[in-house]
Amino acid sequence: MDQHRSEFLIEIEDLIEKVFADLDQLRENSANQNSPGQSIDQLFRHVHSIKGLSAAIGLDTVSHIAHELETLLDAVRLGRVAIDEQVLQISENAVDALAESLGLAASGIVEPSRRALFDQLQTTAKRGPSSADTEALLESIPSEIWQSLSEAEKQRLTSIAREGKPLFVVVATFEITSFDEEFFRLRESLAQLGEVIATSPTVDPQHSDRVNFRILYASPASSAELQNCIAGYAGEITTLERGQVSETVTRHQQPITPSANTVSASALANFVRTDLAKLDHLISSTHELFRATSNALGIAAGQKQRGKKAREQLQSLDETIRRSFMELENELINLRMVSLGPTLQRAMRSGQTAARATGKEINFEVAGKDLRVDKVLADALAEPLIHLIRNAVDHGIESAEERLQFGKEGPGKIRIDAISEGAQSRVRVSDDGRGIDPILISAAAARLGILSEPSELDFERSVRLIFRAGFSTLASATETSGRGVGLDVVETAVEQVGGELRVSSNPGAGTTFEIRLPVTFGLLSATVLVANGNRYCIPANQIIDISDSVREKKRAKKAQTHRDDEPSNLSDLLGQSPEPKRLRKSAQQVTCQLSASQQQANGDSGKNLRLIVDEVERTEEILVRSLGRHSGRWYGVAGATELRDGTVALVLDLARLLTGVQ
Repeated sequence: MDQHRSEFLIEIEDLIEKVFADLDQLRENSANQNSPGQSIDQLFRHVHSIKGLSAAIGLDTVSHIAHELETLLDAVRLGRVAIDEQVLQISENAVDALAESLGLAASGIVEPSRRALFDQLQTTAKRGPSSADTEALLESIPSEIWQSLSEAEKQRLTSIAREGKPLFVVVATFEITSFDEEFFRLRESLAQLGEVIATSPTVDPQHSDRVNFRILYASPASSAELQNCIAGYAGEITTLERGQVSETVTRHQQPITPSANTVSASALANFVRTDLAKLDHLISSTHELFRATSNALGIAAGQKQRGKKAREQLQSLDETIRRSFMELENELINLRMVSLGPTLQRAMRSGQTAARATGKEINFEVAGKDLRVDKVLADALAEPLIHLIRNAVDHGIESAEERLQFGKEGPGKIRIDAISEGAQSRVRVSDDGRGIDPILISAAAARLGILSEPSELDFERSVRLIFRAGFSTLASATETSGRGVGLDVVETAVEQVGGELRVSSNPGAGTTFEIRLPVTFGLLSATVLVANGNRYCIPANQIIDISDSVREKKRAKKAQTHRDDEPSNLSDLLGQSPEPKRLRKSAQQVTCQLSASQQQANGDSGKNLRLIVDEVERTEEILVRSLGRHSGRWYGVAGATELRDGTVALVLDLARLLTGVQ
């Protein structure tokens, strides 16, 4: 995909996000009985922009959907259609279809038929006349007026005819010396009651001092109101006739169900947008770094002649350059970071659509929309999140009747949380539904032939089974799920970017899925440890004490104290063979303090972690890199880095390392 097209796709995607926000605002205004005028106008402008941009790059279906939605919104603006739940719902269906069509276009997938959606939009906009009536009405337009219309005016006229809006031909005559001013006043008066579609000026050969104007005009106003508009002008109004208007009935239709195979346009674009102020600051920082480096090189070249003073200057510049390089790296890394908000919002909207399709009443909550992650992770997270949300709707939340039987009053709840803790980020999807029921899963496993004999599985085996490809607890597929292509796809997608998927559940009370995201790039002040001849890095801010291991043991023995939290050998935690005793005489003990949430996760609230290592080398600033698609399976390893001397070291996540050995 070329960059020009990618930029258009991302711009359209941004506009669709704004349309969703506009609809939310419109729904809120409607509920609070506030004036919807400004919200409707803004919504109309954004949809119109989508139509224009999509047409410019050949996205005909996206443009067509936007055009039909624009027609409905225009009917709302003109007061012909009142804003109610049905209008809001159909508008949301149309925007869902816009998002899906854009994703299909970005993915190169064949577009499904939108005929049902178009019929729904047209019916809601009260396009009463039949196609025959519309054709008859268009044929009644004087040929000289029709021939003078541009293609855009003809298209607009056809839309108005289908809507059933009354059409008129207004003929007015003006003195040639003042026709421009008088015609402007008439046009302004008409525009207050309707829409001027086109104007056609002619000069009467018998009255060369006068100009005649034919105005093609659409308005729901009465003939008396229109006559008042042209009072004072020598003119007449002709009403264009149509056939008998056929009544249509608006029927409820299933909302659009987004395809699981589409991706967002931004996910396919290999670039990120950034603020010009950030780039300006980056340029300034680079220039300052260049200047400091040039000065250092100049001093180094004449160091022998300048002696001690030159060395002091060089040492000072060395610290400045190192600090500047780290700041520059950090700014470059931040350019890769994007807000997770749009991804979370897209997942929530998918859940709302699924809830409507299943007829379930569910409240959705989103927290952590301001969290910024690497663009690669934000793009990769979109589809797994949608799967988890839809799974929670279909499998997690019970029907209203079931919830009442279990003493759960009110609608179901699904919450999405984005959390950042140090260099690690997590996204959780929680529901208050039925939870993972081993009995139900056992029955499904027996039905699918996975279990040879009916027997109840324990919770751990039940959890493993729901991630098996082709497994589903539903006897038949629904619009939302049931084909067994959900959780295994989620797990695979998360692992492909080096993440990890975890699940916890309480039968009858709900389920939580947690996606643990890897570090793609990150700067870290780390302490370098040596264990079994290998180097490892841990965050420097976790270390609260470093002492000689042998001296510490003697001190504890002399005090005759019993310690529950005996130190752990880092080599043992990493599953390495023990080092010969002669190499352990100089071993050191490192006392580390985990965060409160990490301590709670490991059941060691209030305790510090003591590690025995061969040596504590130094603390330095490092650039942490991801270990790739399977790094999530390496418990306790957050990434890797190249140290100052060029050697490679693994970066450890102590909390996960302890979890992996328990």
